Amino acid sequence: MYICGIMMLNAALSLILISIKRCQAVLQRRKKFLFILLLLLVACQSDVMMISHEETRVVVDSINQTHEIAELDILVVLDRSGSMINNETTVGEGISLFRTDIESLTSQYRFGFITSDSSNLGYMGYYDNSSSSIDLLLAPGLLPRPAKEACFEATYVFMNSEEGSDFRRPEADFLLFLISDEDEQSSIESDIFYDWLQGEFIDIRHDVVSITTIDESTCSLAYDIGYKYIDLVGLYGKNAINICDEDWDAWLADSSFLTRSVTSIALSETPILASIVVYVDRSLTYDWSYDESVNVVYLDFVPDFGSLIEVGYEVLVE
Repeated sequence: MYICGIMMLNAALSLILISIKRCQAVLQRRKKFLFILLLLLVACQSDVMMISHEETRVVVDSINQTHEIAELDILVVLDRSGSMINNETTVGEGISLFRTDIESLTSQYRFGFITSDSSNLGYMGYYDNSSSSIDLLLAPGLLPRPAKEACFEATYVFMNSEEGSDFRRPEADFLLFLISDEDEQSSIESDIFYDWLQGEFIDIRHDVVSITTIDESTCSLAYDIGYKYIDLVGLYGKNAINICDEDWDAWLADSSFLTRSVTSIALSETPILASIVVYVDRSLTYDWSYDESVNVVYLDFVPDFGSLIEVGYEVLVE
């Protein structure tokens, strides 16, 4: 009996050892499988991270909606030389249309017209909300013919004259139109005139619009390009309006930050589309669209006066 018991115990131990070895083998195979699976997961995860964590940076472009205008003085300085005869009617029509846009912003406006010759200013004005459309239409043609085409000089002399003091209101925003099919002919350079305007209107908002001959113009000779007018509005971050465009009067509503309603914002860099967010006065809005062909965000509404419009987005770091 004793020997039989010993034999049965050894057999049981052998079975246990065999089971343990089989379990170890299974575990070993599972470990290898898990290790291979882990390697695959790490490799896949590495690819995903490389795509999703590509280096980017954040860009924010912003622009302010125009503030409400209480009063606005508009001075039109017009070259009335012989080459400008065909433009006189266009000027009158353009200003008449511009007046309609102004009246949507304020009823307290004044228009004044002078020539580009400081020795023969021929001031016409001022015209306000009580003036008829015919008054504005005819005003440019009633100015005398100048002997000099120097809008910078004429503006400076007029603003320091008795008539200029009567026209200008100290608290009114100021918009200056310079209209000529030739370059400015005074000794005043664009940067000097710009500095004077900054000092003259230091306490109020002001802007300048140049309507002149540019490189793309086809109605004037190449040597007539208004370089000084182009340079001046460039200092205000804008382009000059082509005097040869028959429909340049339609540009007037969009020519100045004082009168332009902002409903779009051009982006300074190319965005990652999914990253674009738009805020108006720090509040997120979804009422917008993006045109990739021109890299512009368009709002589906007109923000209130003085609103801050911001577009944030990510760009890839090259």
